Amino acid sequence: MLKSALLTLVIILMTFFKGYSIGTDAQIGAREVSLGNASVALISTFSVFHNQAALARIKGVSAAIDYRQPFLIEGYSDKALAVVVPTTLLSFAFGIDQKGLPDYHETSLGIAMARNFGEKFSAGLQFDYFMMDFPEQGRSRGTCFIELGLLYQPKPTVMIGVHIFNPSNAFIESINFISRLPVIASGGISFKPTDRLLIATAGDYTFNSQPIVSLGVEYLFSERFSIRCGLSGVPVHHSAGIGYKWSVFAIDFAMFHHQSLGYTPSFSFILNF
Repeated sequence: MLKSALLTLVIILMTFFKGYSIGTDAQIGAREVSLGNASVALISTFSVFHNQAALARIKGVSAAIDYRQPFLIEGYSDKALAVVVPTTLLSFAFGIDQKGLPDYHETSLGIAMARNFGEKFSAGLQFDYFMMDFPEQGRSRGTCFIELGLLYQPKPTVMIGVHIFNPSNAFIESINFISRLPVIASGGISFKPTDRLLIATAGDYTFNSQPIVSLGVEYLFSERFSIRCGLSGVPVHHSAGIGYKWSVFAIDFAMFHHQSLGYTPSFSFILNF
């Protein structure tokens, strides 16, 4: 019980004093993590957590799960599920992410819709509910907010993405303190100079914090196997990963390194119908 309580305290302190903002889902998806989280201009099932406009570019039903163990802390995990269902008018998606310890959790639920406007523009909107535990009260509290995304494809090899997280500046109030979800504006570009090479860049600006710049590179050795690496943040954080596709299945693995807190392994499994 003492060990569990200490781990819970570590996670809470890490959240509020180390800069790991509540309610953010920047490290969901092993492919995205391995590319330095430069994901705002990528098309993926996990775009429900990064840029909802990209969901409009997914042609078939898709489902994905993600699991990671932040900094290899025993008992600390982050689990996510995403489902995308395109229709003739709109693409719909559902996402859920839960992170924490047995005695402390943060849970995010999102329902998104996205649509293409011609061949070059896409837009997306998501309604979210975020809930967190308050161990001192023995209960949970939550709040609602939205996310907005835009995607522009000026050329077949170039994607430009913009995303705004929590423009309403939502917060959760407990007995002892107010927990504010960050307001984050993101923009980025993905570029494919060849069929086998992808370069992704992104910049995230959180109000009252320093901007974070990310860069990722993906190389396809074959139609099935790919290798990736990425850089992000100041100081620089490193990431790397591999991916394998077979038929309708895709499996991705990534390893993210924080210079102070250590390594975080991440696994993803995607099914495309």
